[in-house]
Amino acid sequence: MARKAQPQSGVGGRGLGMELRRHREKAHLTLEKTGAVLGWSASTLSRLERGLRMETSPDEVSALLAAMDVVGADRDRVMRMAYGQAGLGWWENTNANMTDQARTYLGFESRARRIVDVEPLLVPGLLQTPEYMHALMIGFDVDRSQITGRIARRLARQELLNRWDPLDLVFVVCELSLRQPIGGPGVMARQLWHMAEQARRPHVSVRVISARMAAHPALLGGFVVLEFDDQPQVVYVEGRRSGMFPEHPAEVAEYKLAAERSADLALAEAESLQLLLAIARDMERSG
Repeated sequence: MARKAQPQSGVGGRGLGMELRRHREKAHLTLEKTGAVLGWSASTLSRLERGLRMETSPDEVSALLAAMDVVGADRDRVMRMAYGQAGLGWWENTNANMTDQARTYLGFESRARRIVDVEPLLVPGLLQTPEYMHALMIGFDVDRSQITGRIARRLARQELLNRWDPLDLVFVVCELSLRQPIGGPGVMARQLWHMAEQARRPHVSVRVISARMAAHPALLGGFVVLEFDDQPQVVYVEGRRSGMFPEHPAEVAEYKLAAERSADLALAEAESLQLLLAIARDMERSG
């Protein structure tokens, strides 16, 4: 018996739309030519690609993929998204190919106008140095044959910091995580110098929660809030084997409040920068 799909909406629908647009552009097809497969106008297909057409069925998605000559693992992945359930929070399995599974988040990341990354345990990915990344992956028991590729992908993400129209980036980190010498004191010192350099950029804010702060919302774990000019904000929570995009409005609002509260409890930008530099000097001396 064929599975019955729920209407696509929210994060799931927007992710599906981004995937279909990516494949259409890769195939060098216009909205008009692709939509004609189903007798759709260009505006109808455009609504689907923007996540605004809730009534799209898996059969329609399948027909569009066939028109774009999308087959194999790419087709399977998009069809799993087409069968996604609305209203329950959208999950993205990250246990297979890293590039494919991270693509949806990267799509949101590239379109955001403001990102607030709350990371209590590690240096946020957009601020990591290659040495730090390598040490982390060794510590996480990542297959050594995959490490070079993963580092390259993460470095490619960091081009977001250098866009000609830079978005606002806010990173909230914890002092204790900065004092953990991942990769050794030398590696960690260079990582902190790099963070301090990025923190001086006008569109980047690094806020440090002092170790003297007894309790705060970030202790529950890291998450990212992505804000857009013309669409609802998105929350992403990364796990060991999966990432979750909560969709319930109350839950999204709770994460938004936690991000604001964490930033409010952190040191001001100037104080955070001074603490970064002080810890970096401590690391250098201990190395």
